[in-house]
Amino acid sequence: MSLSGLITDTRTLAEEAEAMVQAYLQTYGVEIAVAEDALDGLRAFTDEAALLAAEFYNDLNPSARYSAKVDDDMADEKIVNVAKWVFDGPQSPESRIVAAANRLVFDAPRRTILMNARSEGVAVARHEEQGCCSKCIARATTMPREHRHRSEDIDQFFHPKCEGMFVPVRKGVWQPPQYQREWHDRVESARLAGLSNPDDIANWLDGH
Repeated sequence: MSLSGLITDTRTLAEEAEAMVQAYLQTYGVEIAVAEDALDGLRAFTDEAALLAAEFYNDLNPSARYSAKVDDDMADEKIVNVAKWVFDGPQSPESRIVAAANRLVFDAPRRTILMNARSEGVAVARHEEQGCCSKCIARATTMPREHRHRSEDIDQFFHPKCEGMFVPVRKGVWQPPQYQREWHDRVESARLAGLSNPDDIANWLDGH
């Protein structure tokens, strides 16, 4: 499976998950207990997305003896915390639960790739789609090196709809696409202008 195939198939699962949780709230009411039930029902989508990521990981280096494992552990505690988040913001719960469903589905393959890269001792990079926003461009290209391969929490810095994916970085196996190389050039220009904070760099990118 290719990276674009993984992202496309995960996006399809995410869209199905979004529709499901939205319909669940419309049917059973906008309450936190209902949101918990709706999010708990996403396990079939997150499990499938994790399986796709394991397939992608193995296909990157089919001659390797290592066989990717699946991280399909969506803890009950996480469901409870996400449901609280759905009701703790300026946007409507109906809107936030859709964003939560997208994040949970995309997090499953990201976790799987991070887990296997850590097991193999392989670094990862954050791949962003060409249409992602300037803030996610800046964060992907300025992420501290230790975060590139260590922390499961770094996704909190990215917008769900930008739908980035982690990629194992092995010599000769994966190279960033040309548009991402151009992002790096633009970010370097922002740094030469005296900027270092990702949000400041993002504002500079929007104006140049």
